[in-house]
Amino acid sequence: MRVQLKGDNRLGITYDVLNVLVKSGLDIRNMEVTTHFIYMDIPALRKSELDTLTAAVKTVPGIHEVIAIDLLPTERRRLQLHAVLSSLPEPVIAIDTNGFITQANEAAQAITKQTETKLRNASLDSLLHTPLISTLQESAFHVTETETIFGGETYLLRAEPITSKERSDTKISGSVLIFQRPAQLGRAFSALDTRQATRGFDAILGETEIMQNIKGKALRLSKVDASLLILGETGTGKELFARACHESSSRNRKPFLALNCAALPENLAESELFGYAPGAFTSAVKGGKPGLLELADTGTLFLDEIGELSPYLQAKLLRFLQDGTFRRVGGTKEIKVNVRVVSATNRHLEDMVSTGSFREDLFYRLNVLSITLPPLRQRKGDIPLLTRHFIARASKQVNCPPPEVTHELLSLFNNHSWPGNIRQMENAIFRAVSLCEGTELSTEDIELSNSEKADLAFAPPNTFDSIPNYKDALEAFEKNLFTSLYPLHPSSRKLATVLKVSHTTVAEKLKKYGIPAFAKAHQEN
Repeated sequence: MRVQLKGDNRLGITYDVLNVLVKSGLDIRNMEVTTHFIYMDIPALRKSELDTLTAAVKTVPGIHEVIAIDLLPTERRRLQLHAVLSSLPEPVIAIDTNGFITQANEAAQAITKQTETKLRNASLDSLLHTPLISTLQESAFHVTETETIFGGETYLLRAEPITSKERSDTKISGSVLIFQRPAQLGRAFSALDTRQATRGFDAILGETEIMQNIKGKALRLSKVDASLLILGETGTGKELFARACHESSSRNRKPFLALNCAALPENLAESELFGYAPGAFTSAVKGGKPGLLELADTGTLFLDEIGELSPYLQAKLLRFLQDGTFRRVGGTKEIKVNVRVVSATNRHLEDMVSTGSFREDLFYRLNVLSITLPPLRQRKGDIPLLTRHFIARASKQVNCPPPEVTHELLSLFNNHSWPGNIRQMENAIFRAVSLCEGTELSTEDIELSNSEKADLAFAPPNTFDSIPNYKDALEAFEKNLFTSLYPLHPSSRKLATVLKVSHTTVAEKLKKYGIPAFAKAHQEN
């Protein structure tokens, strides 16, 4: 039976408990001690004897509670870790600092056709038939990506050191090795995301004139089989437009693959884009590996964040765009494919061309056709539609009825500049819906920083019910300003420092407009 003892954190309490167990003739198989808790595995203890043991142990000063438990903390963590490792499709192996295997998940056992018991204490080098341990030891058991053969197949190996956060010296006690097939790594960045709608431009929300014009232009350009460059700030929906253009093109029944040019280092990005030939890397398998250009043949390849492409890959991509041919990494054979390239960036490529950080000839090859997506602040008429859509989506995700939207919330959204555009708005709404406990979504439910709240709160209104005179408009703005800022800077001196005016001026304005918080503070004084 396993038991948990709860008590005071005093010197010698564990020793006193052990003395009681010795006198009771009970042997302990395992014991763990933490602050206020002692965990013990006592095989000979029966359930009927627990009350007797409890009475005996409670004679120890500071012991307050004795209960039966299913597992010791270490046993529970081990089972949880085993469940996590078993659920992973990739082979995972843990080793000690000498390179001997301490744990292997089910995927690794399946590849080696050995049980974990047989694998345990085996040498990693003998399993992989390569001197990998010395490489790991030289790199402090941290390897980003290296190619190796495991079970007759090529894998990209990632290694992470095992250290204890509770130790001040952070001594390495081993390493966790994760083996991933190159094709799996490629799919993580390139495979079609089936969670997203594929209904062409009908999937893009927008009723404002500027959005209708952009969608109309993009629809026309989608019919032209030439390179397309999509420009726009972060979060404006560039990939959504790229997918819509593919869905509306003559290639819509062919592959749509994507690569984020900023997500991979140069060597991996090159092998993912162009593939690699047999023997291109150490121990490469026969046949090599096709890249996205080959896999997207007759379809569309979307290159996101094209401005992050290295100069070397810029030159290699340019050659492909010029004649439609390329060579795999380490290969000599010319491969010809028919792929439409759609690229996107939030950077100013023309400025990068002028500074020499982006090739001018590549820019013109990519920029045969182009569209520029408007930021959310230029299409505020779509905010009510987007708000309702994101609330409905978030409510479905968190399994709750969609809350109503208050007029104040829509006004707040309209007054915000949304630097992160639609993505920022969607995330803000998702957080609010997840935490909302009522039937309405109000401004109080939106999590923004103090600077954002202040910016939103005293932004001037877009329209007036009637045309005001200058004096009334100025007073309305002042009242809104001080009402919004005083709760954030709750004293006339603090607010005066922010606004760079005298504190007497601030005090007069607060008194003039009857700011409730200011009046209450003065009443209390």
